[in-house]
Amino acid sequence: MEKLIENLLVAKNEDEYKLANQAIQAYFSKATEEERQQLRDVVMQEANGLLLKSAQTRQKAAELIAEFENSNINIEIDGKKYPLSEWVTLKEYCRRFGLKNTMIVNNWISRNIIPKENILNISQLNNLRLIKAVPYKS
Repeated sequence: MEKLIENLLVAKNEDEYKLANQAIQAYFSKATEEERQQLRDVVMQEANGLLLKSAQTRQKAAELIAEFENSNINIEIDGKKYPLSEWVTLKEYCRRFGLKNTMIVNNWISRNIIPKENILNISQLNNLRLIKAVPYKS
């Protein structure tokens, strides 16, 4: 049983952790009540450690995203700079303004509801289309 616990505690990746956990589960039915409690305690301690690491990772990711969103990143096309905080993909536009899908925005473009000066076609990026992130009316 000590080897089972050790394997769980030294697992370096998901596969090793999964194998150690499966071995513990297989042994659990044959274990005494005292051993079962010890295994429960170790597994719970390990799970709580993983949850803490996960929370810390999510916090760090949120900080990085916030830092990225607050930075002034520009794309330069033909000598003119466009701040990416103001120019977004059609999908991002739909997310920001609560539209169901990008076909609505494509329809607005074809009907000239979105003015041509508020549309960027970037041929260098596989004809990526960005639009100025302002509300348009249909």
